[in-house]
Amino acid sequence: MSRFLAIDAEHGAIHVAAGTVRAGPVRVEKAVTVPVGEALSLANAADLGRQVRDALKAAGVQPGPVVAAVGRDRVIVKDVKIPKVSAAEEPAVVRFQASKDISEAADSIVQDYFTLDREEPDGQVRAVTVSVRKDVLNAYKALCQAAGLKLVALTPRPLGALAALDRAVAAGAVTAPEIRRASVAVLTRGEKWGELVVARDGQAVFSRAVTATALTSEPMLLGELRRNLAVYNGQNPQQPVEALYVVEAAGPGGWSGRIAAGLAIPVQAFDPLAGVAHSTPPEARGHFATLAGLLQLRAKSAQLPIDFVNPRQPVSRDAAKRRIVATAVSLLALVIIGGLGFGYIKVQERQKKLTELVSKKTGYEQDLKVLAEDDKRIKAFKEWDDSRINWLDEMYDLAARFPDVSKIQLEQFRAEPLALQKNVKGKQNVAKIFLKVRTEDGRYMDGLQAALIGDRKYHKVKKDIKAATGFRGGFSQAYELSAEIEKRPPNEYVRRLTVPIPPRPVREDGGDQQFGGGIGGGGFGAFGGPDQ
Repeated sequence: MSRFLAIDAEHGAIHVAAGTVRAGPVRVEKAVTVPVGEALSLANAADLGRQVRDALKAAGVQPGPVVAAVGRDRVIVKDVKIPKVSAAEEPAVVRFQASKDISEAADSIVQDYFTLDREEPDGQVRAVTVSVRKDVLNAYKALCQAAGLKLVALTPRPLGALAALDRAVAAGAVTAPEIRRASVAVLTRGEKWGELVVARDGQAVFSRAVTATALTSEPMLLGELRRNLAVYNGQNPQQPVEALYVVEAAGPGGWSGRIAAGLAIPVQAFDPLAGVAHSTPPEARGHFATLAGLLQLRAKSAQLPIDFVNPRQPVSRDAAKRRIVATAVSLLALVIIGGLGFGYIKVQERQKKLTELVSKKTGYEQDLKVLAEDDKRIKAFKEWDDSRINWLDEMYDLAARFPDVSKIQLEQFRAEPLALQKNVKGKQNVAKIFLKVRTEDGRYMDGLQAALIGDRKYHKVKKDIKAATGFRGGFSQAYELSAEIEKRPPNEYVRRLTVPIPPRPVREDGGDQQFGGGIGGGGFGAFGGPDQ
């Protein structure tokens, strides 16, 4: 589960939707509209980004990766046909076909594409290419950077509208057409903009920006919808549009009812912000349909159908592999031919050396007998070394992990080796230690025991209570702590003993006392009690 932000910066306002992306329908958590009064451009992107940052902070929206939408009127869409090629070569072929009809310079635009899930009668593949100017992409990047966000994807708005429809169908807000592969249209609109997109088999195949004049009256909007639907149906007579879905606020007074009276196809409406706490005006719902759809697309796949931030690029790995194989075959043939000639010459030399090698073999066999004895001694030394403990390091570590020496002291430290078991794989315990401890509070003993148990080199840590007799200083409780120790390499002794310097005693006449005080009151108090 991840959190993402979706942004649409158009028509004097920046709309932001925050949602949780997971498998299945996405959950839109917050919707924020930031009025900026001007269209996004590279010149004002940084200033607008700071406004977005402040607005999100005020709304309690946490930063996250951003998926952004760009309007239909700011992209160039082309429909091209290409022959079937490998996935590595497809991006280059699509770009070559699309470049024939694009008037923009290739270095001034960013282009991506997707292929339609159907094969043409002539065996070719149909691809939809979408291009956007680089300054638009850079403006979105600058906006997100100034807002403290990271832009991870930029895609055309119509793709988000279709994904919003899928989300509405999954939630039961609208019903899907009875024909599974039918063409459907989605109308999103705002106060100053509108877009109509047609999808077939879940893919966008037709999109148009609705003119601003058509949004001023119902007859003009209805007339433009009829013209665009007629254009699409004329191009696709076998799969005409079967239903129209309108994005608008729930409740009476919407456009869907009036549009339905003038069209011969079913018209349904859905609210993309249903169930989300917000103060978004009804005319801005089209923006949030796109944003909810983009979050839904991100939930399905990290790679959007069109992504100007990460467009599809030609991959030459297949060609490189073929060149490597061809080169390897050529080199292998050359090696074989050269090896045959070179081998014939060397055979004569090998025959000459054979006698020398036989005599050397006899000498090596004698040396092996001597080395076998050395190997036995080495193994014996290794067995001894495996069972050896660096007791100075062990006692230093024990002193470093010892609790407050004013509350607990060590009376006796005793260690004894353990016999190693043969033919046992893995590490073994090589020694056992016994600690006689005095304390005034059993909690300090429990802390010492817990410290040994927490060390992976100590095993079978056991505590026994002993009778406390003959000990001064208020340490009334006596224990014996035992544990088996596994051999530890020198680089694992990393503890450092930090002991405060005791104050220097002062004589009764006010002078410094140079001697006295005893070791028990200094840095070795952990290993010496008051009676030592």
